[in-house]
Amino acid sequence: MQPLIQLNNISAAYDNNVVLSHVNLEVNPSDFIGIIGPNGGGKTTLLKIILNLIKPISGELLKAKSLNVGYLPQVNTIDKQFPITIKDVILSGNYATNQWWKKPGKELQHKVSELLEFIGLENSHNESIGELSGGQMQRVFLCRALISNPNLLILDEPNTYVDKSFEANLYKLLSELNDDMAILLVSHDVGTISSMVKTIACVNGGLHYHPSNKITNEVLQSYNCPIELISHGHVPHRVLKHHDNE
Repeated sequence: MQPLIQLNNISAAYDNNVVLSHVNLEVNPSDFIGIIGPNGGGKTTLLKIILNLIKPISGELLKAKSLNVGYLPQVNTIDKQFPITIKDVILSGNYATNQWWKKPGKELQHKVSELLEFIGLENSHNESIGELSGGQMQRVFLCRALISNPNLLILDEPNTYVDKSFEANLYKLLSELNDDMAILLVSHDVGTISSMVKTIACVNGGLHYHPSNKITNEVLQSYNCPIELISHGHVPHRVLKHHDNE
Protein backbone atom coordinates (compact mmCIF):
# COMPACT_ATOMS: atom_id res chain seq x y z
CA MET A 1 0.00 0.00 0.00
CA GLN A 2 1.53 3.28 -1.16
CA PRO A 3 1.48 6.12 1.40
CA LEU A 4 -0.48 9.24 0.47
CA ILE A 5 2.06 11.43 2.26
CA GLN A 6 5.57 10.74 3.51
CA LEU A 7 7.66 13.25 5.45
CA ASN A 8 11.32 12.32 5.78
CA ASN A 9 13.45 14.25 8.27
CA ILE A 10 11.54 17.51 7.68
CA SER A 11 12.57 20.74 9.41
CA ALA A 12 10.86 24.14 9.11
CA ALA A 13 11.63 27.68 10.24
CA TYR A 14 10.30 31.24 10.16
CA ASP A 15 12.96 33.96 9.92
CA ASN A 16 15.69 31.50 10.99
CA ASN A 17 13.60 30.45 14.01
CA VAL A 18 13.27 26.67 13.77
CA VAL A 19 9.75 25.52 14.71
CA LEU A 20 9.90 21.90 13.50
CA SER A 21 12.95 19.70 13.56
CA HIS A 22 13.59 16.26 11.98
CA VAL A 23 9.95 15.28 11.54
CA ASN A 24 9.06 11.87 10.11
CA LEU A 25 5.48 10.86 9.35
CA GLU A 26 3.71 8.51 6.96
CA VAL A 27 0.02 8.89 6.10
CA ASN A 28 -1.67 5.87 4.56
CA PRO A 29 -5.09 5.67 2.83
CA SER A 30 -7.01 4.34 5.85
CA ASP A 31 -5.29 6.42 8.55
CA PHE A 32 -7.14 8.60 11.04
CA ILE A 33 -4.40 10.50 12.86
CA GLY A 34 -5.07 12.90 15.73
CA ILE A 35 -2.45 15.65 15.91
CA ILE A 36 -2.00 17.13 19.38
CA GLY A 37 0.46 19.48 21.02
CA PRO A 38 0.80 22.86 22.75
CA ASN A 39 0.18 26.23 21.12
CA GLY A 40 3.25 27.22 19.15
CA GLY A 41 4.43 23.62 18.98
CA GLY A 42 4.28 23.48 15.19
CA LYS A 43 0.96 21.71 14.45
CA THR A 44 -0.28 24.24 11.91
CA THR A 45 3.21 24.50 10.39
CA LEU A 46 3.14 20.75 9.84
CA LEU A 47 -0.15 21.07 7.98
CA LYS A 48 1.16 23.94 5.87
CA ILE A 49 4.13 21.84 4.80
CA ILE A 50 1.84 19.00 3.75
CA LEU A 51 -0.33 21.50 1.85
CA ASN A 52 2.72 23.06 0.14
CA LEU A 53 1.88 26.43 1.71
CA ILE A 54 5.41 26.69 3.10
CA LYS A 55 8.62 24.93 2.12
CA PRO A 56 10.74 23.04 4.66
CA ILE A 57 14.34 24.14 5.16
CA SER A 58 15.46 20.53 4.96
CA GLY A 59 14.11 17.04 4.46
CA GLU A 60 11.91 15.43 1.85
CA LEU A 61 8.16 15.53 1.28
CA LEU A 62 6.75 12.75 -0.92
CA LYS A 63 3.15 12.62 -2.17
CA ALA A 64 1.18 10.00 -4.06
CA LYS A 65 0.18 10.98 -7.60
CA SER A 66 -3.42 10.21 -6.71
CA LEU A 67 -3.44 12.60 -3.75
CA ASN A 68 -6.50 14.85 -3.54
CA VAL A 69 -6.65 16.95 -0.36
CA GLY A 70 -9.63 18.59 1.31
CA TYR A 71 -8.65 21.22 3.89
CA LEU A 72 -10.56 22.96 6.67
CA PRO A 73 -8.33 25.65 8.21
CA GLN A 74 -8.64 26.77 11.82
CA VAL A 75 -9.83 30.25 10.90
CA ASN A 76 -11.67 31.09 7.71
CA THR A 77 -11.84 34.73 6.73
CA ILE A 78 -14.21 35.93 4.06
CA ASP A 79 -15.69 39.32 3.29
CA LYS A 80 -19.32 38.90 4.30
CA GLN A 81 -20.22 41.79 2.01
CA PHE A 82 -18.90 39.88 -1.00
CA PRO A 83 -21.87 38.83 -3.16
CA ILE A 84 -21.42 35.05 -3.16
CA THR A 85 -23.92 32.36 -2.28
CA ILE A 86 -23.45 29.45 0.09
CA LYS A 87 -23.66 27.05 -2.85
CA ASP A 88 -20.89 28.86 -4.72
CA VAL A 89 -18.61 28.84 -1.67
CA ILE A 90 -18.99 25.06 -1.45
CA LEU A 91 -18.44 24.61 -5.19
CA SER A 92 -15.23 26.66 -4.96
CA GLY A 93 -13.71 23.64 -3.24
CA ASN A 94 -13.92 21.79 -6.56
CA TYR A 95 -11.63 24.26 -8.30
CA ALA A 96 -8.52 22.35 -7.27
CA THR A 97 -9.65 19.47 -9.50
CA ASN A 98 -9.31 21.75 -12.55
CA GLN A 99 -13.05 21.57 -13.22
CA TRP A 100 -13.75 25.17 -12.19
CA TRP A 101 -14.64 26.22 -15.73
CA LYS A 102 -17.42 23.67 -16.07
CA LYS A 103 -21.01 24.32 -15.09
CA PRO A 104 -21.81 22.03 -12.14
CA GLY A 105 -23.55 18.88 -13.35
CA LYS A 106 -26.51 17.21 -11.67
CA GLU A 107 -24.28 14.86 -9.68
CA LEU A 108 -22.24 17.73 -8.24
CA GLN A 109 -25.32 19.79 -7.48
CA HIS A 110 -26.85 16.77 -5.75
CA LYS A 111 -23.75 16.44 -3.60
CA VAL A 112 -24.01 20.11 -2.60
CA SER A 113 -27.60 19.44 -1.55
CA GLU A 114 -26.57 16.39 0.49
CA LEU A 115 -23.82 18.32 2.28
CA LEU A 116 -26.13 21.25 3.05
CA GLU A 117 -28.74 18.86 4.40
CA PHE A 118 -26.17 17.36 6.75
CA ILE A 119 -25.17 20.75 8.18
CA GLY A 120 -28.79 21.83 8.57
CA LEU A 121 -28.81 24.42 5.79
CA GLU A 122 -30.69 22.41 3.16
CA ASN A 123 -32.87 25.38 2.15
CA SER A 124 -30.02 27.87 1.92
CA HIS A 125 -28.36 27.14 -1.44
CA ASN A 126 -28.81 30.64 -2.79
CA GLU A 127 -28.53 32.64 0.42
CA SER A 128 -25.67 35.10 0.79
CA ILE A 129 -22.66 34.03 2.83
CA GLY A 130 -23.12 37.24 4.81
CA GLU A 131 -26.25 35.82 6.44
CA LEU A 132 -24.34 33.09 8.29
CA SER A 133 -23.19 32.96 11.89
CA GLY A 134 -19.63 31.94 12.71
CA GLY A 135 -20.68 28.35 13.40
CA GLN A 136 -22.70 28.10 10.19
CA MET A 137 -19.78 29.54 8.24
CA GLN A 138 -17.48 26.84 9.59
CA ARG A 139 -19.99 24.18 8.52
CA VAL A 140 -20.09 25.58 5.00
CA PHE A 141 -16.29 25.53 4.78
CA LEU A 142 -16.33 21.90 5.88
CA CYS A 143 -18.65 21.18 2.95
CA ARG A 144 -16.21 22.99 0.67
CA ALA A 145 -13.41 20.71 1.91
CA LEU A 146 -15.50 17.62 1.06
CA ILE A 147 -17.00 18.58 -2.30
CA SER A 148 -14.07 17.30 -4.39
CA ASN A 149 -14.18 13.78 -2.87
CA PRO A 150 -10.70 14.00 -1.31
CA ASN A 151 -8.73 10.93 -0.33
CA LEU A 152 -7.04 12.96 2.42
CA LEU A 153 -9.03 15.31 4.66
CA ILE A 154 -7.06 17.75 6.82
CA LEU A 155 -8.86 19.58 9.63
CA ASP A 156 -7.26 22.20 11.87
CA GLU A 157 -9.38 22.51 15.03
CA PRO A 158 -12.63 21.71 13.17
CA ASN A 159 -14.85 22.38 16.21
CA THR A 160 -13.87 26.07 16.20
CA TYR A 161 -17.10 28.12 16.25
CA VAL A 162 -19.20 24.95 15.89
CA ASP A 163 -22.00 24.62 18.43
CA LYS A 164 -22.01 21.58 20.71
CA SER A 165 -25.17 20.09 19.18
CA PHE A 166 -23.47 19.85 15.78
CA GLU A 167 -20.08 18.81 17.18
CA ALA A 168 -21.29 15.28 17.98
CA ASN A 169 -22.65 14.93 14.43
CA LEU A 170 -19.34 16.21 13.08
CA TYR A 171 -17.31 13.54 14.83
CA LYS A 172 -19.78 10.86 13.73
CA LEU A 173 -19.42 12.04 10.15
CA LEU A 174 -15.63 11.95 10.34
CA SER A 175 -15.72 8.33 11.50
CA GLU A 176 -17.89 7.47 8.50
CA LEU A 177 -15.70 9.46 6.10
CA ASN A 178 -12.67 7.51 7.27
CA ASP A 179 -14.05 4.49 5.41
CA ASP A 180 -13.23 6.33 2.17
CA MET A 181 -10.40 8.71 3.04
CA ALA A 182 -7.48 9.32 5.37
CA ILE A 183 -7.96 12.05 7.97
CA LEU A 184 -5.53 14.29 9.81
CA LEU A 185 -7.27 16.05 12.70
CA VAL A 186 -5.61 18.75 14.80
CA SER A 187 -7.28 19.24 18.17
CA HIS A 188 -6.58 20.32 21.73
CA ASP A 189 -9.32 18.05 23.05
CA VAL A 190 -7.32 14.85 23.53
CA GLY A 191 -10.10 13.16 25.49
CA THR A 192 -12.62 13.52 22.67
CA ILE A 193 -10.43 12.69 19.69
CA SER A 194 -8.77 9.71 21.36
CA SER A 195 -12.11 7.91 21.23
CA MET A 196 -12.33 8.13 17.43
CA VAL A 197 -8.86 8.52 15.89
CA LYS A 198 -6.74 5.44 15.24
CA THR A 199 -3.31 6.87 16.07
CA ILE A 200 -1.89 10.04 17.61
CA ALA A 201 1.00 12.32 16.68
CA CYS A 202 2.29 14.74 19.32
CA VAL A 203 3.89 17.84 17.79
CA ASN A 204 6.07 20.04 19.96
CA GLY A 205 9.07 21.20 17.96
CA GLY A 206 9.42 17.62 16.74
CA LEU A 207 6.93 14.83 16.15
CA HIS A 208 6.35 11.73 18.26
CA TYR A 209 4.05 9.15 16.68
CA HIS A 210 1.93 6.97 18.97
CA PRO A 211 0.62 3.93 17.03
CA SER A 212 -2.70 3.71 18.89
CA ASN A 213 -5.42 5.97 20.28
CA LYS A 214 -4.68 5.03 23.90
CA ILE A 215 -2.89 8.00 25.41
CA THR A 216 -2.04 8.73 29.04
CA ASN A 217 -0.38 11.55 30.91
CA GLU A 218 2.72 9.35 31.24
CA VAL A 219 2.89 8.98 27.46
CA LEU A 220 2.43 12.72 26.98
CA GLN A 221 5.23 13.45 29.42
CA SER A 222 7.57 10.97 27.73
CA TYR A 223 6.87 12.70 24.41
CA ASN A 224 7.54 16.13 25.96
CA CYS A 225 4.00 17.12 25.07
CA PRO A 226 2.88 19.56 27.81
CA ILE A 227 -0.86 19.51 27.31
CA GLU A 228 -3.69 18.65 29.64
CA LEU A 229 -5.44 15.31 29.32
CA ILE A 230 -9.19 15.62 29.67
CA SER A 231 -11.34 12.55 30.30
CA HIS A 232 -15.02 12.37 29.40
CA GLY A 233 -17.45 10.22 31.34
CA HIS A 234 -20.58 10.49 33.43
CA VAL A 235 -18.75 13.12 35.48
CA PRO A 236 -16.41 15.17 33.25
CA HIS A 237 -13.05 15.67 34.92
CA ARG A 238 -9.49 16.65 34.19
CA VAL A 239 -6.42 14.65 35.01
CA LEU A 240 -3.88 17.01 36.54
CA LYS A 241 -0.44 16.65 38.03
CA HIS A 242 -0.13 16.00 41.74
CA HIS A 243 -0.10 19.14 43.89
CA ASP A 244 1.82 19.17 47.16
CA ASN A 245 0.05 20.82 50.07
CA GLU A 246 1.62 24.11 51.08
